[in-house]
Amino acid sequence: MPEITATGNNATLFNSGVMVIQPSNCTFQLLMDHINEITSYNGGDQGYLNEIFTWWHRIPKHMNFLKHFWEGDNEAVKAKKTELFGADPPILYVLHYLGLKPWLCFRDYDCNWNNPVMREFASDVAHARWWKVHDKMPDNLQSYCLLRSRLKAGLEWDRRQAEKANFDDGHWRRNITDPRLNTCFEKFCFWESMLLHWGEKNQKNSNAVPATRSSS
Repeated sequence: MPEITATGNNATLFNSGVMVIQPSNCTFQLLMDHINEITSYNGGDQGYLNEIFTWWHRIPKHMNFLKHFWEGDNEAVKAKKTELFGADPPILYVLHYLGLKPWLCFRDYDCNWNNPVMREFASDVAHARWWKVHDKMPDNLQSYCLLRSRLKAGLEWDRRQAEKANFDDGHWRRNITDPRLNTCFEKFCFWESMLLHWGEKNQKNSNAVPATRSSS
């Protein structure tokens, strides 16, 4: 019997985000012994495990539903996925966030919209779903979701690139109301100046809001 049960990622590969495994000291030792010999196709655990376990069982995809709109998805399929992302009560057991994670974006919208490589992962409905969970977390756990200055600069850079490309979804036009924009927990808080290192030369028309140091 296969030692791993998982949902499909694409074609014959499984996604390692949620797995049911059969514990085995022998298998664990095999994995450790060959970790420097077998190349992971994506540089991570998923690629390595797929090289080892070419025979595996499938569990229903609702157990680990990937937040992704495939190139071949028609409008009906996209609408069904969006319905699943926002269903209340939930239908999915696990919603697996691909691309830029919600806690690495501003809460106003899914920042995957602003990156041409990541747009296939963009869903405002799924994004809002995660933030509902965030708001129910204790304050001490929410603090781990604060944004570093470098990340704020990167988000603004992507927004400006989306503006230059005039992406028709228009997310780049939205004002940021997320209070984390103005919250800083680092020694260096002036993330706007970091944009110079991304090649931005003219910031006169920048809509960026200066970050201020948090009192807590």
